Formats: sequence, C-alpha cells, structure tokens
Amino acid sequence: MNIAALLGGSVQIAGGGPVSIEARLRGVKLTILGNPLPWLASNLVVHPDIKGIPDLPGKLAGISRFGSSTDQGFRYPLSQKHGLNVDRDLKMLQMGGDSSRVAALKTGSIQYTFSRRRSHGQCPRARLSRARHRAADGDNLFRGLPFVVEETWLNKNRELAYRYMKCATESIVALKRNRADSERIISKYMKINDPKLAATEFEFVSSLMPDYITPTLEGTKLILENFGKEYPDAPKRDPKEFVDSSIMDRLKNERFVEGLKY
Repeated sequence: MNIAALLGGSVQIAGGGPVSIEARLRGVKLTILGNPLPWLASNLVVHPDIKGIPDLPGKLAGISRFGSSTDQGFRYPLSQKHGLNVDRDLKMLQMGGDSSRVAALKTGSIQYTFSRRRSHGQCPRARLSRARHRAADGDNLFRGLPFVVEETWLNKNRELAYRYMKCATESIVALKRNRADSERIISKYMKINDPKLAATEFEFVSSLMPDYITPTLEGTKLILENFGKEYPDAPKRDPKEFVDSSIMDRLKNERFVEGLKY
C-alpha cells in the first residue's frame, strides 16, 4: 500500500522494504534514501514442537506477502546459512500482518513466522526460537523499512528530501536517548498496557537503529540475489542503482547527530 500511495502521488516519501527494490526491477524508478532498520526487526517464533532449524522443512511458514521483508528474511538465513532449499523446504503462505500470522500460529494453521517482539505475549502456545533474528546472522545488512522516493520527484525536490531525512534522523536519536518518553509513546500508539512490554519493545527496536541511517549496498545486494528466481538479471544489477546516499552523507559531513542535545 505504501508504494501504491507513493506512485499515485498521495505521498512523496514512503517506507518501502524489498518491494521498492522489486518495483525498480520492474522499471519503476524508485530510490532508497535511508534505512532506519538495517536488520530485520523481527524474531522467529515457532510452534513448541519445533526444536530447531532442522525441524522446519515441510512445515508451513506465515509471511505478510511474497517479496516482503518477512519473505526475504526467511530466504537468506534458511537457504544460504542453513542449507535449506527455498523451493522444496520452505513452504510459505501469504497471511498479512503480525496479528493475522500470530492468530494462524495459535490455531496451528502455520508452524512458524516472523513476529515483532510485542506479539510474543500474544502467543501462549508458541515459543521464541531466537532472542533476536537478524536476517543475515550478523554478517550482512538487510533492509527493514527504508525511506523510498520516486526518482523524478527527488531530482526536483532534493532540498525538501534533505529536510525530511534530517527530521527522521533527529527523531531516531531522540527515541534512543529519551527512554521514558519513547516508552510512553510506544505504549500509546502500539496500545501496550504493560510497562515491561513497552520497555522490551523499546530495547529491541532502539538497539537495531543506527544514528545515521545511510542505505547500505550490502543489504541491497542481498535482496537482489534473493530476487534472482523471479528476475534473472537481478543479481547482476549494481546495488548503487537502487540507493541515493548523498543526503545522509551530507548529514554525516555536517556532523548533525553530534550536534544534537538530548
């Protein structure tokens, strides 16, 4: 929906994820300006019968949609890191957002999924397989929810995009350095009534967010490789084609974060 709104002109900057890279593979000139979550900000949650990765083949996984962060997040660690065959071993069903996947896990319709940490409290029959699942097991950067713009708009509105990314950067730093306010805001907008759950959510997300959200070529390359089956030329494409790091480089050169007082 975010990318549809962006292309329709309803918004000028959107959170895109891997779908924005897929859109460019299809000829839509989208560009990534920054990446606030270079790791997949989710955990692998499984049915109690699953004791480890070797138990996953043949089991059903819930993802939001094909090509999404949840889809891409399964493909790299389970295939390249654990030797599973994506087509044979990974059986994935499109099920929408966290709440839908958690409900399916509780009823047994699926046996594992990626879930935000908050959802674990809603999974009494499920257990957490890994305390924190990073899609590349720590040696690559994955794109969580990057800021995406349409290339023609960016060329005409570069200063506006700079101001937006400046605000986004300051917001992230404020979130990380003002824990009490951040937990209060998390509780309000995520409708969390348990202070411990809000604290857990804060610790999980803030630990993954860098001060400077410069897009990484490693993460783009990883996703392009994962799209190789659907788009055979994807692994050959230059990751630099999909990102514009000049705005974040400008903020770094200005030492913007270092000048913030929190």
